[in-house]
Amino acid sequence: MRLFDICTRKFYEKDGEAKVKWYRAGIMKETDQGTRFIRLFQQPETDFLVFEKQEPQGEENKVIKY
Repeated sequence: MRLFDICTRKFYEKDGEAKVKWYRAGIMKETDQGTRFIRLFQQPETDFLVFEKQEPQGEENKVIKY
């Protein structure tokens, strides 16, 4: 299993110097079989599955761009 941190950042200024503070928002787990899960710390009892973006198949799934 592989583990990844999910992070967010906040930019701020201290003493006239630009700084950044990093926060861990959750983790992503990838099993040996390739299944991926995200667990966000705001919802610790819920796993979200992660899938690769699939291209639309057929005319009924056609994406219209404006």
